[in-house]
Amino acid sequence: MDLSSAAVLVTGSGGFIGGEVLRQVPGALGSRDPAAIRRERPDLVIHCASPVDPSRDADDDAMRAGVLELSLAVAEACRAVDARLVHVGTCEEYGDGPAPFHEDQPPRPVSPYSRWKAEATRRVLALEGLRVTVARPFLTYGPGQRGPRLIPSAIRAALAGHDFDMTPGTQTREVNFVEDIARGLLACRSEAVIGRIVNIGGGPEVRVIDLVRRIFELCDADPERIRTVRPQRSGEVPRFVGDHRRARDLLGHRPRVDLDEGLARTIEALRCEA
Repeated sequence: MDLSSAAVLVTGSGGFIGGEVLRQVPGALGSRDPAAIRRERPDLVIHCASPVDPSRDADDDAMRAGVLELSLAVAEACRAVDARLVHVGTCEEYGDGPAPFHEDQPPRPVSPYSRWKAEATRRVLALEGLRVTVARPFLTYGPGQRGPRLIPSAIRAALAGHDFDMTPGTQTREVNFVEDIARGLLACRSEAVIGRIVNIGGGPEVRVIDLVRRIFELCDADPERIRTVRPQRSGEVPRFVGDHRRARDLLGHRPRVDLDEGLARTIEALRCEA
């Protein structure tokens, strides 16, 4: 599908990842309302709209409504107008399964968010007559990220010269710049992955403590301000990284922004906000 001539609609375009997808497709429409799909009759829908709360005590009813019910409404609207759908799931669906996570391994969700995401994946793939791909983006950072996320929180502390209290940080995480994740989601429009799940990521796997130390270095901040005084969280997954061969082999997708560049651009954006 040629994006220069296709009508594209992005749900959740006011969010972190959805907003970047919208920026990469000039002329695309943004909407959360599934009725907009029936009205606009787009060729391609990227469904990014979703609450994001991976905590194990998140409100189950809110997650069901915001994740499963909205996803099914979007999928039904796409089927009604024969729109190609890229349904954005999450790497959290793998939960505490063995890493690196591969698309064919069963989900092992550990929170209401990941449980309803996994159920949404199952249900949209089962809809007959729907041309859908489930994309599972891995941990994402970059300018515009809000909330108490590790990377922006560490950057703000480093720029302000504050202490940054954290766990020992021995767990590893795969981290991806938001522009690369958005490119990967758009690549999932390919006919080669209809009816399939595709991991989107491929960024570096780093220890959390090393990531925070690198942030402080790039901010010219005192590393003594990093204090590993918090206990390791109960149920912490020691390794969280994906197998990205499917995206590489079928879509030709690889990250373009390395860690230092991505962190530097994120630091500069937050510096300008201060």
